[in-house]
Amino acid sequence: MSSHRVGFQIAGPRARELLQRVTRADVSNEAFPFLSVRQIEVGLVPAIVCRITYTGDLGYEIYVAPRHQVSLYETLAEAGGDLGLRPFGMRAMMSLRLEKSFGSWMREYRPDYTPAETGLDRFVSFEKNDFIGHEAARRERDEPPKRRLCTFVVEAADADVWADEPIWRDGAVVGFVTSGGYAHYVGKSVALGFVPTGLIEEGARFEIEILGEMRPATLVAEALFDPRGERMRG
Repeated sequence: MSSHRVGFQIAGPRARELLQRVTRADVSNEAFPFLSVRQIEVGLVPAIVCRITYTGDLGYEIYVAPRHQVSLYETLAEAGGDLGLRPFGMRAMMSLRLEKSFGSWMREYRPDYTPAETGLDRFVSFEKNDFIGHEAARRERDEPPKRRLCTFVVEAADADVWADEPIWRDGAVVGFVTSGGYAHYVGKSVALGFVPTGLIEEGARFEIEILGEMRPATLVAEALFDPRGERMRG
């Protein structure tokens, strides 16, 4: 579908105000709740709008046909001028998602890792029995995984983690990093990675090897930004 649907994400505390300016549809929280999808007109073009965010704040993803993308951009830019609207790119979004402990496709979410290991098991409907991997998912539900994806705040020096760095505990490698970087809103270096479930507890101390140097890392059980998700759901 990538060649048929393109668009933009709008995010931030005034994202709903911006969207309401460019559509006749009701986009209030009651009419358009978190994780819902609607077909509406945005400006002069038909669009599929998803109430979803990868930044951790209130946000929407707006998809249109490729021939309508310029029109969509012009509509949003004109309507959001006095709201402080500014373009942001993938690197900014990838930094923001770390503060929400959001994984990334092919880094945290890939065929090598199971739903329960990554926390995606909350989206598995065990009432259904017609999807590929159903039996494996049921076994994992009944026998919890031996490792899980966790978030760490790293006392980094002049380099953040990237991926595949070893996670150490008491002189032994116990896990590995899947991705990470600098989280600008909270001003911390963040890493996502897998460790054994028996070692997972708030404030647990580890070390992550970055460029051959051991750096202290603390496990955090809650997202660093808006841990209860009130902004993206509000």
